[in-house]
Amino acid sequence: MIAFRRTASIAPGMFSSAMAFANEIKVQVKVTTGIDLQIALPIGGNPSRVSWLANYENLAQLDAMSVKLLSDPKYQELIKKAAGIIVPETTVDEIWRTI
Repeated sequence: MIAFRRTASIAPGMFSSAMAFANEIKVQVKVTTGIDLQIALPIGGNPSRVSWLANYENLAQLDAMSVKLLSDPKYQELIKKAAGIIVPETTVDEIWRTI
């Protein structure tokens, strides 16, 4: 099993907008790929972050999902909305193998 997490820092004063954006991403990913993302907020550390979490059977499934999103115009339009909501160059992806 593969666990994927994408985390990004929220711009100052944009928490409400970030939560709306996070949910829009979640919905579009479900429509495009069928994958149910979870949205997570940190309990400790920097509180101005948001994460999207998903589990995949294998790396091939993760790759297939990525290809679908890259070719989805609605998802690409949503990504443009991140400007001003998400701090540039703070997005971090982590891929973990669960045991």
